[in-house]
Amino acid sequence: MSAMTRRRFLQGSSALAMAAALAACGSDDQGSGSGSGGGDGAGLQWWDHFSSFQKFHAEWAAKQSESLGTKVTYSYYEASKAPEALQLANQAKALPDIYSNVVGIPLGALVKDKWVHELDLSKEILDALPEGLNTEGITNIDGKLYGLPLFSFRQYTAVTWFNTDHFTKAGLDPNAPPATYDAFREACQKLKGAGIAPMTLALGADGGRVRDEMDDMAQTGGFPGYQGLNFTTGEYQYHHDAYVNGIEFWKELYDSGMMLPGTNNFSVVNARTRFASGGVAFFIDGPWLPGGSRVLQPDILPKIGGGQILTAEAGAKVATYRGLGAPSFFVSGSSKDPENATKIIESFTTEEYQKSMTAAMDQPPVDLDVVDSADVIEPYKKIINLFKQQVFQAPQAIVRNPDISAVDAQRKPITPHLGQVMQGYLGGNITDLRGALKKLSDAFEADREQAITAAKSSGADVSPDDYAFKDWKPGADYTYGK
Repeated sequence: MSAMTRRRFLQGSSALAMAAALAACGSDDQGSGSGSGGGDGAGLQWWDHFSSFQKFHAEWAAKQSESLGTKVTYSYYEASKAPEALQLANQAKALPDIYSNVVGIPLGALVKDKWVHELDLSKEILDALPEGLNTEGITNIDGKLYGLPLFSFRQYTAVTWFNTDHFTKAGLDPNAPPATYDAFREACQKLKGAGIAPMTLALGADGGRVRDEMDDMAQTGGFPGYQGLNFTTGEYQYHHDAYVNGIEFWKELYDSGMMLPGTNNFSVVNARTRFASGGVAFFIDGPWLPGGSRVLQPDILPKIGGGQILTAEAGAKVATYRGLGAPSFFVSGSSKDPENATKIIESFTTEEYQKSMTAAMDQPPVDLDVVDSADVIEPYKKIINLFKQQVFQAPQAIVRNPDISAVDAQRKPITPHLGQVMQGYLGGNITDLRGALKKLSDAFEADREQAITAAKSSGADVSPDDYAFKDWKPGADYTYGK
């Protein structure tokens, strides 16, 4: 899809062009699937973006085909390309029957625009779910269930992964990876001096991965909120010093040649492939790095080391914040066989699936404690245990006031988003970083204002005050008053 813009794509109208474009968005490794759209009644189509699960999910699809008596076709889409592939499939009314939650649209809007189908889970499955897993506005809308979180919310995307062999060659201690901006700079300089490419990022494609990473790093740099939203004031503040300093940190490393040539164009898979092949020492990525790298190059596993998310200042407490877990998968609102599609999602709750999922070393399961006894590498266990100490439950307007789902249903995508601003600044097309971030904050404020107005006109009891949590305290799980 890299050679085809959204505008050029939408100018075409034939079904053949649609199918070809959707296939082009897929990975070269399509699991058991072809990359074609689903929901056409010819068996079940299942798409997701979990690179670590490719072999596992292809085998699970075959198992479910036999169990259900209908063909289940699994297709893997690279994380950088999956959102656009799903957007195009939705426009063509060809969404797969089951797809992972990677579109980036709030649940309220997905329900309003018929992206998703209500899940009618069996009583046996519902009774076995962990307490508190389902939340109005997060997994449910108006009491109807639309998805289940398979993964813990206690995770961040900016883990400091590194190659231990490169560390040793550069005179660095694999048991003491850098934890601060300054220490990371020094490590990069030593690696470069030893003739090793210091680092890379997934800076290319849609910029979504570096956006997520900077949202995390802003928190450890002092921002009291998440995704630009200040927890205590309820205001959007992408122009906060923590964002500016974090992006300036990457800019300095980019300009000084610490990033592998080509980083500005690397998708997630491009960057991870360089790391897995031993071509670079550091790769900032999420907990799924070991599993995703094993798919690309199994020999890299013994060489993987992991460290905490970087902090801007030495001695700063590491504290990041996440909202409650959102659905991991949806059944398409246009599925011709939602009953069997729902049965596949039910199968994800079984002990057999959960055990294999954990061993794949992607996002951690809801119960983080099971990782200690799982068949995973020690650095993965280390990072998951850090998550237990460093990731706290964030306050969410929609949890306190479920009417916020009516606001979410009216929200519109904001472009350029944070990752695209970063692309522009590191590449030199944007020179006034703080000014660009202030425009981003203003755009989010304006969009929320129009969404609140629209929601109120339909009877929702909402206001900007719903987003302000004056009783929020850093370094702790937020608890809602009775």
